[in-house]
Amino acid sequence: MKKIKIRITFLLVLFFLAIYFITYSLNNPWIEIFELKTLDLRYRIRGIEKTTPKVVVIAIDENSLVNMSTRFNDEWPWNREHYARMIAKLFKLGIKTIGFDVSFTTPSESNIMSNGKSKDDMLLAAILRRYNKVVLGTYLTVEKSNFDEYNPEFKKQLEENKFYLKYSFKLKNPEYLSLFFPLTAYKIIPPIPEFSSLVPASTYEIGQLDPDGVARSLPLLFKEEWAADNGFNTGLFPHMDLMLYANYKGYNLQNFIYDPKNYTIEIENEKIKTDKNGFFLLSFYGKGPQVFDTISFYDLVYTNKYDNYDFKDKVAILGYSATAKGLYDLRVTPFSNDEPGVYLHATAVQNLINNERMTRVNYFYTLIILTSILLVTLILLSFNKIYTKLLSFMIPIAYIFISYYLFKQHIWVDTFYPVMSSLIIAVVDNAQSFLKESREKKKIKSFFFKYVPDFVAQKLLEQGKTELGGEKKNVVLIMSDIVGFTEKSEKLSPEEVVKFLNFYLSQMADIIRNKYYGTIDKFIGDLIMAIFGAPIEFGDEVDRAIACAIDMRRKLKDINKELKNMGFDFEVNAGIGMHYGEVVIGNIGADFRMDYTCIGDTVNTTSRIEHLTRDLNEWLIVTEEIVKRSKKYKFEYIGDFKVKGKEKPLKLYKIKEGDLDDVNKESDS
Repeated sequence: MKKIKIRITFLLVLFFLAIYFITYSLNNPWIEIFELKTLDLRYRIRGIEKTTPKVVVIAIDENSLVNMSTRFNDEWPWNREHYARMIAKLFKLGIKTIGFDVSFTTPSESNIMSNGKSKDDMLLAAILRRYNKVVLGTYLTVEKSNFDEYNPEFKKQLEENKFYLKYSFKLKNPEYLSLFFPLTAYKIIPPIPEFSSLVPASTYEIGQLDPDGVARSLPLLFKEEWAADNGFNTGLFPHMDLMLYANYKGYNLQNFIYDPKNYTIEIENEKIKTDKNGFFLLSFYGKGPQVFDTISFYDLVYTNKYDNYDFKDKVAILGYSATAKGLYDLRVTPFSNDEPGVYLHATAVQNLINNERMTRVNYFYTLIILTSILLVTLILLSFNKIYTKLLSFMIPIAYIFISYYLFKQHIWVDTFYPVMSSLIIAVVDNAQSFLKESREKKKIKSFFFKYVPDFVAQKLLEQGKTELGGEKKNVVLIMSDIVGFTEKSEKLSPEEVVKFLNFYLSQMADIIRNKYYGTIDKFIGDLIMAIFGAPIEFGDEVDRAIACAIDMRRKLKDINKELKNMGFDFEVNAGIGMHYGEVVIGNIGADFRMDYTCIGDTVNTTSRIEHLTRDLNEWLIVTEEIVKRSKKYKFEYIGDFKVKGKEKPLKLYKIKEGDLDDVNKESDS
């Protein structure tokens, strides 16, 4: 049975390893979805991570929408004059760079001058010329077919608007570019030339969400097919958040280099790691508004509420808030189901400033970790002791604590599948062992209760001593036989013989088992063989055996009275032999019948001594081994007697104790 159990457990290990390998090889998301949820749970357990924000959010919120409408009669989208005022004020207050999570891809239709240009656009352009540490947002045309359907005049304007091309990535190890699969769009829709000629512009796209629809990363670079197809450059461009970080650090935004071999962005001797698709795994600090200061656009520009706020050397990002009715830009994150996208950009920029990112242990190392955990679990489960097996449950528990500790160090180790698989294997194996042990205990319990008292049997089960294999052990043996029973039984019918034996043996067995915790070895006709010291020891086996023999002798008076009441016309007397020595003891027999018994010279010697009780006319005879070990009783030497199977005569004794005279008289009467 053990071999079958180990084989099943081993097959489970192979099964879970195969499932993990196949699932991730085929990009099946089912394991990944559960893993992502465990990552979110770690975020929730950790709570808000303290940081010193260098990013502030300028919110297009309900307060701003209402006040812009009532004060300026300006409904969304607002005149660009307001943005010009915001930029000018922020830089005067010490801001280092500003990002726009909104786009200006078409000319303004308000305040049109005689030359056909918008006064608002001219004002914003003038401000951008003066304060050029600004990154404007763009959006992307995903498919070429969408771009082809644009108005020919608009397409021509887009194709001539190439100012953004100067910010494209240079390549290192370009031969590995075919192995790189970034966020891809056919065409960037840049801001109008009046703006894009003055300041950099890039996408604010969050990119593809995780399989469960949650945003946990964003692309630090993306590919424009139009630029690559037309041979203008590599077609790889930095994300708005990366540009904001470069502005914050004072880097030249035209010096970005990408290494597709090592998935690394290089700029000014700094290296920023991405995944194989150019995505940056965010390390969330908490729910956006609880981490980053959020300033209402209207309050900033048209009140003095924030004039004393410390904007010095910080990054400002303009974007929609959750309260901006009708301007929904909400995402699901580990901390929120309705997080405005602007806070994801704030988190990304803050991560870059702090040199923090959530680094996920890659698939290869995760597979090694999974294999190691399952093998350790398998090793622990291979032991027979239940306590060792239960240690297998500590493996997933310890792994959870380790993975959480690493998570707090911004290292994401896959947790769901290793914990789930090791836990299932441990549960299956322990359940199997429990059921097997339960069956064995039930079997052993029913077996033991035939031979030993309930107390002893229960103690053996509690100690886990349920194995009945053979062992050598020193025990006390007593054998008791009725004197002259053969002659008496010849006068009885078979039914009367059985009735008598059942009564007599039950009375004696009750004393042995339940009063003195002896083990009934066997009944051979009227002979009783009992063991003291097996299967459990109490330390006083010799004196308990003697006390048991004395009580058995006393019990004969009651037995003889009851025999008379039962209709038997004879009385019984019994001789008892007792010896101490080594035996081989265990569950002995054939496959179809087993008995817990002992064999050896000690058994034969005890039998010979019991037979001498008739010749010596003594009810109890013990050997010198008994006399040496008794602490409570005194003995009288009978003599040396030669018994069959022994070269040297045995020194035999009878018990010598004042109160035993009454026992002898009672039994003789």
